[in-house]
Amino acid sequence: MHSHLTRDPRSTALAVIAIGLLVRFVLAGTVGLGVDESYVIAVSRQLSLSYFDHPPLHLWLVGLAARLTQSEAAVVLRLPFVLCFAGTTWMLFLLTARLFDECAGAFAVVLINVSAVFSLSTGGWVLPDGPLMFFMVAAALVISRILFAGEASLPGGATLQWMLAGLLTGLATLSKYHGVFVLFGATLFLLSSARHRRWLATPGPYLGALVTAVCVLPVLLWNREHAWASFVFQGARATGTGGVHPVALLSNIAGQMAWVLPWIFVPLAAALWRAARTGPRDSARWFLLCLAIGPIAAFTLIALRGDIGLPHWQAPGWLFVFPALGAAAAERMERDDRTTRRWLRWSVGGYIGLIAVLASQANRGWMVRVAPSAFAKGDPTTDLLDWREVRPALEANGWLPAGGFVAAPSWIQAGKAAVGVGPDWPVLCLCADPHHFRYMQDDRRWLGHDAVLLVKHKERDDVLAKFSPYFTSVTLAGQVPLHRHGVPAMTVDVYKASGFRQLYPTDQSR
Repeated sequence: MHSHLTRDPRSTALAVIAIGLLVRFVLAGTVGLGVDESYVIAVSRQLSLSYFDHPPLHLWLVGLAARLTQSEAAVVLRLPFVLCFAGTTWMLFLLTARLFDECAGAFAVVLINVSAVFSLSTGGWVLPDGPLMFFMVAAALVISRILFAGEASLPGGATLQWMLAGLLTGLATLSKYHGVFVLFGATLFLLSSARHRRWLATPGPYLGALVTAVCVLPVLLWNREHAWASFVFQGARATGTGGVHPVALLSNIAGQMAWVLPWIFVPLAAALWRAARTGPRDSARWFLLCLAIGPIAAFTLIALRGDIGLPHWQAPGWLFVFPALGAAAAERMERDDRTTRRWLRWSVGGYIGLIAVLASQANRGWMVRVAPSAFAKGDPTTDLLDWREVRPALEANGWLPAGGFVAAPSWIQAGKAAVGVGPDWPVLCLCADPHHFRYMQDDRRWLGHDAVLLVKHKERDDVLAKFSPYFTSVTLAGQVPLHRHGVPAMTVDVYKASGFRQLYPTDQSR
């Protein structure tokens, strides 16, 4: 592959994208929905200007796909995100080719396709990161054409190109708030690169920023009507516990390494350091650093406040380091560097092996049987079990209350329950932190109605004590085992709850 990659890099990049597309499509139909994916599908059933957790674009995409196909099958709703990553990867090739050459672009494509956080979660899960990175790279590609290709090559003129970049940045921000880092990175580059600073004296960048602001109006309008709930929620995640916590910072970095994969993360960090060391003298690498540094620095340093955060928050920054890593790999391969050749071979082989192990475990749970002691605290891959066996069991046993509703004790389980029972049953989340379930309906309309309460079985979980105050009576009706290839993997407890009489405390503040 290495020789073909350097001889015909464009064809190699297209082949890698096509193979990745096929693999992700197969995984989309064979691996169950994660907890975040189930939640997204549940809340996307109701069209809204924006949503509690994130801006609306990926939820609009899921809701539209479900309505057009009349299906909530995982393979159907994941397909737009699989296609998004294929587009992201191709545009990353074009961006790298413009800044360096096509050989570097092909290496960047290969490397991002063997990095777990990009190829696995961003590459095919129902999450905001797929559309986010698609539009971030698209915006960077347009900006790079303005800055590095010369005005004579810009169709419609530079001002229109800046406005196009603003539109793409706005769509990225409409997917996830990380999109604003494109504005930050472009501004940082223009301020710090003497050769390109002249663009700040033209109307293009400012009109582009204005277009971005217009794009995010739905988010602002929804938040204004809901006490800025999304911004309060996301802002609170950055406050931490106070003080300085170096252990949390190290744990944050370790999480990034695990998700990117250590053998990819270390060379990425080296490529970022090289860009920082050379500075604006190397315009291409400096441009990438300016785009990357915002999310990497912001979401790594906030861990010092005590909240480790999630390891994929920095991923939109690392995305823009792959072109520089691709260029470094191409340079080494030109010298026929054996270490780089072995690293590439093992990176590809290691990723394929990792995906095979994880996918087979998610589908069959074989690791639990082989090494049960390693899963003494539970099997995390049961989060990928869909609760679709619940609806037939509820109907067969007559547990669905006429004119009633379905309830669950957390936003995670409410998402699973909503996918399990289908879109024709209302789902209430009876917990202190219901996320967007809080805004989907007025729970007061259900006072006096009966419910079926679906709860993931846990030992020593006193569901009756927890929820009896909110109903006239709560009784255990039965259990529904969820299977993997015919083998029970977990159990959902079913409770019949009569006479919803008191709102959960979080709902009384409406």
